[in-house]
Amino acid sequence: MSPQEKTALILVDIQNDFLEQGSLAVAESNGILDKVNELITKVKSNHGLVIATQDWHPSNHISFASNHTDKQVFETKDIEYEGVQVTQMMWPDHCVQGSFGAEISKTIDLDQVDFIVQKGLNRHVDSYSAFADNNYSEITPLAKILHRQLVDKVIIVGLALDYCVKYTCLDAIKFGFKTILVVECTKPVDKEQFHATLEHLKSKGVTIQQSWL
Repeated sequence: MSPQEKTALILVDIQNDFLEQGSLAVAESNGILDKVNELITKVKSNHGLVIATQDWHPSNHISFASNHTDKQVFETKDIEYEGVQVTQMMWPDHCVQGSFGAEISKTIDLDQVDFIVQKGLNRHVDSYSAFADNNYSEITPLAKILHRQLVDKVIIVGLALDYCVKYTCLDAIKFGFKTILVVECTKPVDKEQFHATLEHLKSKGVTIQQSWL
């Protein structure tokens, strides 16, 4: 890490519901935890910033299959909000506000985390990116925090690669940050999308780094 560059490590949704045994468990997700903790220690030792994001859904969230009588989990449904129509994936209930599943994993030392950014609070629209909801109806505080802290570069890790990590990376580029994805610190929902997701991110300007040593 260059001393001239202010770096922020963004921990995307490392929450109980996305880890193994969670309601929306990502396969082999527990395997990233030790590497993430090593990276937190390294970033903090270089005077970097650590920001954790947290899915924080109301129980009546539009993305929950349980809130649609005509759809099952992992089916899709066309939904309109504020004049924008999107194809919404139907997910199992996950990261419900105040639940155990919504908690950031206790394997992460929250004393080392400078900010927690919650997302997905609006029941009417899903929110994959840590910067904004999927319709860009609402912007989270993340970009403001990064700019106020004079951050130049973000390192992104967490869950899941092909959804929240992907869209957080893409928005980090849009918001003007040098963006690095550490591959050993993320896992996808759909393993078949792993390489395609990495290639897509690389084509948009994201630096893909296997590890951070």
